[in-house]
Amino acid sequence: MKLGIISDIHSNVEALTTVLSWFDDNGVEEVVCLGDVVGYGPDPNPACKLVRENCSVTLMGNHDAAVIGVMDIDYYYDAAREAIFWTRQQLSDENFQWLYGRPYSHTRGNAGFYHAAPANPSNWHYVVRVQDAMRHNGPIYDRLKDWSFVGHSHLTKQFAINGKRVKDVSDKELEARPDRKYIINVGSVGQPRDRDPRLCFGLFDTDAQTFRHVRLPYDIEATAQKIIRVGLADKFARRLFVGQ
Repeated sequence: MKLGIISDIHSNVEALTTVLSWFDDNGVEEVVCLGDVVGYGPDPNPACKLVRENCSVTLMGNHDAAVIGVMDIDYYYDAAREAIFWTRQQLSDENFQWLYGRPYSHTRGNAGFYHAAPANPSNWHYVVRVQDAMRHNGPIYDRLKDWSFVGHSHLTKQFAINGKRVKDVSDKELEARPDRKYIINVGSVGQPRDRDPRLCFGLFDTDAQTFRHVRLPYDIEATAQKIIRVGLADKFARRLFVGQ
């Protein structure tokens, strides 16, 4: 089965609809969302609606948690806090309650799904350096699934671990191996930060046990104009064009 794994949409409907159309055209049978459906972007309710309609599982992201009031917003800088307050005011009661009910993790078979670091996903730690991945060796290693998919960083860093050592395997297509487990940042649909402005998501083949990232262009200009029009910080629009 082809499983699409999306994360960090951040209310960017132009990017999200592009992804969903690609899934329809390429035989993707199921979609999992790793969280941060909202925040930063101009279309929180349409984004929630599309995710609810198209994703079998949706996790709680830190921006989702901040918007619904279960996370301390002192964690955020001023413009991000303003976006959180604005999003909170825009959300319908139905979408607010839906976000409130999202879990922090999900597992099935030999795969685990998280917004942040698998070791403690509700603490919002990143896995973007070898040192971050190393924290999942030792006793935690035995609890890990063969594949751990994470969001949060908006990057595409990938790590292979074996209980003692960690190898950075970013920018590679991966296949299952009996001597290692993987922690994979799937990238961001709505706000990439790896200096590539194209949207990014993960494609996991559950039968072949392979994973790869997919990048697609989308109508950045339309999203940027809407961000400015609704009064969110200009930087949230500008960064879309450079992917950072």
